[in-house]
Amino acid sequence: MTPRRTRTAPLYLALGLLALTACKKEGVEIKPPLDPIVAVARPEDPGVVTLASALPQRLVAADKAAEVRVRLRIDASKLEHSKRPPINVVLVMDSSGSMEGKAIEDARGAALALVDGLAEGDRLAVVSFDSLSHVLVPSTKIDATTQQTIRTQIETMAARGTTDLAAGLAAGLAEAQRGYLQEGVNRLVLLSDGVPNDDSQIHNLAAQAASMRVAVTALGLGLEYNETLLTALAQSTGGKFHFIEDSTQVATVFREEVLRLERVVAQNMQLTLMAGPGVTVEGVLGHSSSPVGRGLTLALGDLAEGSHRDLIVRLRVAPHRDGAALELMDAVLNFQDAVVGAGGLERRVYVAARTSADAARVAESRDPEVERQSARALADAATIDAIALARSGQLAAGVALIDRAEPEARAAAKLLGDSELKAQADGLAKLRKALPTLVPAPHPIAAIAGGPAGGQPSRSPQPTAMITTPMTPDDSPATVKRSHGKAMRRLQGE
Repeated sequence: MTPRRTRTAPLYLALGLLALTACKKEGVEIKPPLDPIVAVARPEDPGVVTLASALPQRLVAADKAAEVRVRLRIDASKLEHSKRPPINVVLVMDSSGSMEGKAIEDARGAALALVDGLAEGDRLAVVSFDSLSHVLVPSTKIDATTQQTIRTQIETMAARGTTDLAAGLAAGLAEAQRGYLQEGVNRLVLLSDGVPNDDSQIHNLAAQAASMRVAVTALGLGLEYNETLLTALAQSTGGKFHFIEDSTQVATVFREEVLRLERVVAQNMQLTLMAGPGVTVEGVLGHSSSPVGRGLTLALGDLAEGSHRDLIVRLRVAPHRDGAALELMDAVLNFQDAVVGAGGLERRVYVAARTSADAARVAESRDPEVERQSARALADAATIDAIALARSGQLAAGVALIDRAEPEARAAAKLLGDSELKAQADGLAKLRKALPTLVPAPHPIAAIAGGPAGGQPSRSPQPTAMITTPMTPDDSPATVKRSHGKAMRRLQGE
């Protein structure tokens, strides 16, 4: 059958022509139809970042509870053609009276050198703090015109007053927000040589920086700053901590920090660890974390090309029968791609092991490299934690921690033939003697009245009888700072 023709299309065409003719007679402008919306495909994952796991022992002893350590390695391959994203950096500089002299001169020089290291289009802000905070350079785009103005303002920085670190940090975060780069790297670099007037707001400011995705690089200068406070500030925001014993080293650290920013391939890394059945995630050695479900999460900041980060995870495993398969944990790494703009990416690894009742087989399953790295990280984490305990007034707990960690490090050093691990054990022994200098002094009113203000009963003093070898006051602060600085450098993979 021949299909019946329809006259609908010719009818619509005729009506359209009539309408067009009428519009022309009335002088109405006829605009062409808009182009259809073209969807822009997001670039593919460049595959630069990888996540892998390894165990010190592939087999776990059966029928008893055990601690299992897992090494997670985050790798970034080298790029053939590296083009860094723009940088938004805020310098927050201690300009209190303790910085007077060479320290403030070196700090100014380091800031000026950093200006020279930034490229056109980058952003810089400079804040100093003493008894008040001072925005010397509001967030400014770097170009030939602004560079000289920035340098002139930095030259005005002078040492005076007390140490209102919280005010300086708050002002620095405000400038970081003003110059925030959605497609760039946002960093706050804090330099301080002393103890803050009031540290009660530092935790909230650190949380604010983390929510803004502004990593804080904390630099402790000299021997008087609070290393525990600065480390917590850096780690909770995904930044790094550096110990600078001499102010002449500040410029070098600034240059290294900018160089590291220039080669970033992954930004705002966040690692989530979820425990398997019968497993508890106890923590990541040397890193602060937050609980989430049956596991925890931690911020790791940025990753540069050609570099890697090693993390040692401590797991507590319940007893299992011989030959059982252990589902230890899932590790998920989330980050923003900084290579081709592929957006949020994810890496995932599943970690498993088996149990054995054969002690010989368990021993044969050892991986000496991972075992050595795990033992070193354990000694470094003990160093960091013992110092933090002593600073909080828990001297006995800090000493007890070292008393456990030192012989473990020596035993592992002997088993693995590791001279570096032996040196770490020696460092723990030396730190043990210096810990009492970190215990907060009692409040003068409480000391006079025989108890704390307000009439509340005082705590019993913590025992220090185990500290037998005296040290000079000059040795103890240096021992604490050097021990802490070395441990943090290794745990940060430097």
